Amino acid sequence: MSTLINEVDARTRLAGANQMELLLFHVGTGEVFGINVFKVREVMKEPSLTRVPEADERISGLANIRGTMVPVIALRRALALGGGCSREGDGADAGHLIITEYNGTLQAFQVCGVAHIIRTSWSDIKTPPALVRENNKGVVTAVTLLEDGRMVLILDVEKILSDICPRSDEEVYSAVQTQVALKAKCVLFADDSSVARTQIRKTLERIGIGFIQTTTGKEAWDALLAIADEADKSGIPVAARVQLVLSDIEMPDMDGFTLTRHIRSDPRFIHMPVILHSSLTGSCNMEKGRAVGATDYVTKFDPNALGSKLMRYLQATDVKGRDA
Repeated sequence: MSTLINEVDARTRLAGANQMELLLFHVGTGEVFGINVFKVREVMKEPSLTRVPEADERISGLANIRGTMVPVIALRRALALGGGCSREGDGADAGHLIITEYNGTLQAFQVCGVAHIIRTSWSDIKTPPALVRENNKGVVTAVTLLEDGRMVLILDVEKILSDICPRSDEEVYSAVQTQVALKAKCVLFADDSSVARTQIRKTLERIGIGFIQTTTGKEAWDALLAIADEADKSGIPVAARVQLVLSDIEMPDMDGFTLTRHIRSDPRFIHMPVILHSSLTGSCNMEKGRAVGATDYVTKFDPNALGSKLMRYLQATDVKGRDA
């Protein structure tokens, strides 16, 4: 397993081809869950944990991973599915940790068993039905089907972490300042995570920038085409309606790299700034973004960094899209 998940560059190339790899696992309740391998740093048998007094019940403790103390989240409890895994014996259900990196931090998810890795196309990753989202506390961001017909529930880890460690708006956005000069600007953004969409929306509202919200790369692309067609009919440039696109990388139906490639293939969007906004850290993502035509890259989630990027490019053009 560790050999497979160490090929970071190979996984970046997959993302650029609108493909991804999912690590499949279970929490002892029958459902098959998945997480993007790109975010996984390691899979290991569960070691001894150090308990944290008065911690949230969803925090099992701290694991010492080669000198780094990593918080361990009991995923079954985080999903409100009852108690933990059986610790009897040394079999598949004895407990595993999936070590992940999100927004520059490490955390471990305690699961009952890890299955295998599958490769799939983002076009086969679908937005979940409303009933699936509601039954899983809103933490299922996408679904896909296995060859045997079973459904894989792909988790929104940002939502899980946000639920366990909530932060007040004042704490998160206090330094974001209103920019009156950007009031006429409009950003189209795409992100399948409900937490990320809320963060982006609140940042834009604080700055005073208008926005169009979408949840997948395909939805964003369809919205851009509709805006461009309407602009053509009105005899105005597209940039009079939307001045910038902000996109996540990982999304159902169409990933952010593929969305960027589509945008750059249409002459009507040739000068449209495209910023990739992702929890997938690393220079390989930035390089891949530039290769497909992205203007810039910002790591989730720092509202000041995001705001600075947006202001940098929005201030460079006037409302009609001409160079200022």
